[in-house]
Amino acid sequence: MKNILVIGYSSRNIAHSAKGAGYNVYAIDAFCDRDLEYNTCKCHALMEEDIHEVENEEIIRIMDNFETDFDGVVLGSGFENIEREIFDCPVLNNSVGQMGIVSNKKRFAEELQKLGIPHPETHVAMNPPQINTPMILKPAIGGGGIFNKIVTSADELEYQVDKLCKAGNFKPGELILQEVVHGTAASVSMISDGIQATAIGVNEQLIGISWLTKMPFAYCGNITPMQTPHENEMIEICEKLCEHFKLKGSNGMDFIITEKGPVILEINARFQGSLDSVEIATGTNIFQAHVDAFKGILPERPKYQRWGGRTILYASEKPVTISKQISEVFGKGSFADIPKSGYEAFPDDPLVSILAKGNSRNDVIGHMKDQAKMLNKIL
Repeated sequence: MKNILVIGYSSRNIAHSAKGAGYNVYAIDAFCDRDLEYNTCKCHALMEEDIHEVENEEIIRIMDNFETDFDGVVLGSGFENIEREIFDCPVLNNSVGQMGIVSNKKRFAEELQKLGIPHPETHVAMNPPQINTPMILKPAIGGGGIFNKIVTSADELEYQVDKLCKAGNFKPGELILQEVVHGTAASVSMISDGIQATAIGVNEQLIGISWLTKMPFAYCGNITPMQTPHENEMIEICEKLCEHFKLKGSNGMDFIITEKGPVILEINARFQGSLDSVEIATGTNIFQAHVDAFKGILPERPKYQRWGGRTILYASEKPVTISKQISEVFGKGSFADIPKSGYEAFPDDPLVSILAKGNSRNDVIGHMKDQAKMLNKIL
């Protein structure tokens, strides 16, 4: 296996890991950021506003234009459900059937109920319970937290459903209502072969961080490792779920650690946003571990060598146009997902990622805060 095609909404981290493993990487994604271009032989940018309406014929046309025979395809976030039949090489992903269960929060909650694993009470938004305490309205599939809204009454639910459908182009039936669970956000990164699984990182999740975004539930990145007394309990849950769903490759599980213990929120049954921080912290090449897992080869659980972090800085109240000067600043620092000159970010759009490594969590968070402060001044 030599030539790899990566297709995803934002696929820089996958391409970087694949290149580090020695593959020739080609990519189709929404942005084709500067560092995605650097990490690929060729990449093709899709128009962001059309990202959810890309037809199979368009993917085939782009692949043909690469003029390359691919040895494998990896589908990232936003493209996990592409029909596998359009590819004439192995697709290193979980099946569409598996994705249909684990990526749908309502169906996933039903499976967790059968397994007796703690999870938030979950309802279809169009068939809600009586709302006696605040609940959270969110898309059943995906979203990254940016569409999540707290509702406290039936009237507010009706209003927010209408608002969310317009903002995210959702249908009412594609929304769920979930119990609000209070605690600390965490995730576990797993490599699995369909039977067994190995934990390669327990991560702190950064959600709605005030110096990165104004969105209270937006995913803002990870710090690895997360030191928690619930580590073994979370890993045991993840191992059970990987076996139950027969997951393969790189898979991640999101948790809230409550006073009573970990509560699982969802499975990301594909490469996750924590890829950078886990690789920095462990020195493991996750892409190669992912490929090996499809051959039935699992890695040993790696030891942490340092702390690693990745945060996402979002545009704030005003649109931001990336000038050549700003793009050059991004290129000289510890940044990733670097937009090209001329890129226009509207309020709440992702701008750039900040990477960090250090000998402690404080080292990592301090560096990322300093970089975010510097960028906000420039922007």
